[in-house]
Amino acid sequence: MFDLLKKKISGVVNSFISKKEEEIKSGGAPEEVNAADTSSVQDVQPQKLERRRVDNTEQKEDKTTSSEGAEKAAEGAGSEKREIEQEEKRGTHPKPEQEKQGSKVKLSIATKLKGTIFRNISLNDSEIGELVQNIEISLLQSDVAHETADKFATLLQNKLRSDKFDYRNIQAEISRDVREALLGVLESTGKGPDIMAMAKEKREKGEILKVLFIGPNGTGKTTTIAKVANLIKNSGLGVVISASDTFRAAAIEQTEHHGYKVGVPVIKSGYGADPASVAFDAIEYARAHRSDVVLVDTAGRQETNKNLIMELQKMVRVSKPDITIFVGESTAGNAIARQISELQKSIKIDGIILTKLDCDAKGGNAISIADITCVPIIFLCVGESYDAIMKYDPYFIIDAVVPAS
Repeated sequence: MFDLLKKKISGVVNSFISKKEEEIKSGGAPEEVNAADTSSVQDVQPQKLERRRVDNTEQKEDKTTSSEGAEKAAEGAGSEKREIEQEEKRGTHPKPEQEKQGSKVKLSIATKLKGTIFRNISLNDSEIGELVQNIEISLLQSDVAHETADKFATLLQNKLRSDKFDYRNIQAEISRDVREALLGVLESTGKGPDIMAMAKEKREKGEILKVLFIGPNGTGKTTTIAKVANLIKNSGLGVVISASDTFRAAAIEQTEHHGYKVGVPVIKSGYGADPASVAFDAIEYARAHRSDVVLVDTAGRQETNKNLIMELQKMVRVSKPDITIFVGESTAGNAIARQISELQKSIKIDGIILTKLDCDAKGGNAISIADITCVPIIFLCVGESYDAIMKYDPYFIIDAVVPAS
C-alpha cells in the first residue's frame, strides 16, 4: 500500500537533493583571499602601512605650512628618499613584488572546512517552487484530490521558506518538512469518535451505544461490521449485530455467517422486512441481554437513489444512532468524496472506515478523503481476516509514504 506514492515522492526528493549537493560541492571555499577584499585579514604588512601613514601626514602638513615649511618638507622628503634607498641596499625595505605577494593569505584546511561544512543553507524561491510543484504532481497522480494537494503545497512551501538546512543532513531535514506538511493535512479534521471509549461511558450510565453503517454495495461493509464487532468483543464489551440489509437475502445469510465466526449474536428478519424494525428489535435484544453496543447493517445504496435515502432517514429516526459510519473502499478514488458529500445532505456522517487499503498501490484517497469531506477516518481495513483492522493513525500513512530518516 502507498507504494506508488512513496516511490514518486522519494524520487522527487532524491533528485532535488542530488542536484543541490552537486551545487554545494561545486561552490566550495576559495583557496586564496585577497587582503584588500576582506576585513578578516589584518596587519598584512605593518611596515608598508606605517609608511603610508607617514606619507599621508606629510602631504597634509604640506598644504597648511608656509613656503619656508614647504622647503623643510621638501628637504625632509629628500632625506626620506635617501633613507629608503639605504634600506633597499641593506635589503630591509620590501620591494613591490614582495608587497604584492604579501597581500594574499592562503586559507588553512581547517578554515576551508569551517567555511564549507559548518554552515546552514536556505532554499531560494525558485528551488522551493520546483520541489513543491513536483511533489504536488506526484500527489495528483496518486489520486490525491486537487484541494488537498493545494493545501499540502501551501504548508510545505511555508515550512521550506522558514527553515534553514544543515546541508550535511539536508535530505533528512527536507523529508522532515514533507512529513510535517502531510501531517497538517491528515490532522485537519481532528479525531473521529472513539467507539470503545463511548461504549464504556454509555455502559456506566446503563445505556447502549448504537452505531449505524452506511455505504455503497461492494465496499466490504458487512465484513467490516464483523471486524468492528470482533474488536469490541475482544475489548471486553458486549455487542450485537442487526442484519438490517433486508433488500438482499444473501446479505442476511452473510451477516449470520460473520456473526457466527466472531462469536457475536445476529438479530435478523426475513427478506423484504422493514430494516428499521429489525434495528429496533436488535436494540431491544441488547437491552434485555445487557449488551453494550449494537452495530446496524444497512443495504448498499447510491447517493442518487432517493427511495433508499428516505429509507435510511427512517432508520435514523427509529434507531437514533450515536455514531453513523460511512464504509468505502480506498481504491474507489475521489468518488468516495462525492458520495459522502451527497449523503451528508440527508444524514449526518460522523466517521469513515476505509477498506481494501492493502489493495491500493496509490493510497492518495486515504490522504484526501477526510480533508475534502471534513469527516474524520476512524478505522483502516488492511486485509481479509477479522483482525485486519486498525484504528486510524496519521503516522501510519506518513511513515508509509515518507519514512522517517
